[in-house]
Amino acid sequence: MELLALSGTPIPPADRATLRRFRHLTADLGTDLYLAVCGERVVGIVHVTYARQLTTGTLARIEILVVAPDRRFQGIGAALVALARQRAQRRGCVQLLCGHALPAGEIDGFFAATGWQRSGTVFSIDLAALAG
Repeated sequence: MELLALSGTPIPPADRATLRRFRHLTADLGTDLYLAVCGERVVGIVHVTYARQLTTGTLARIEILVVAPDRRFQGIGAALVALARQRAQRRGCVQLLCGHALPAGEIDGFFAATGWQRSGTVFSIDLAALAG
């Protein structure tokens, strides 16, 4: 929760309902939650959801991508995004999306360097093309 708060992400109250929601989230087969840990400190989080589509293949979406402010630009975010991409490909997803709000220059460079395309406020990468 501390890392989310540092990133400006609204955090829920520390109560039973929040604990129950977290337990359901980690048990949900339609979502992945990965942490980057240095020592005993959580320095990064990526939360990915998966949705089957009626007319296309499964889509993956990065819902939260957070790196501790003092650990940015050290490859942690890139490693978390790479892990999300690998997991999405393993699940047979055709596309990985991210609409995460970061300062425009920061996110443009971050995603553009690895082949993502921007469409409005959403970045995407075609996983089907990468597999072929």
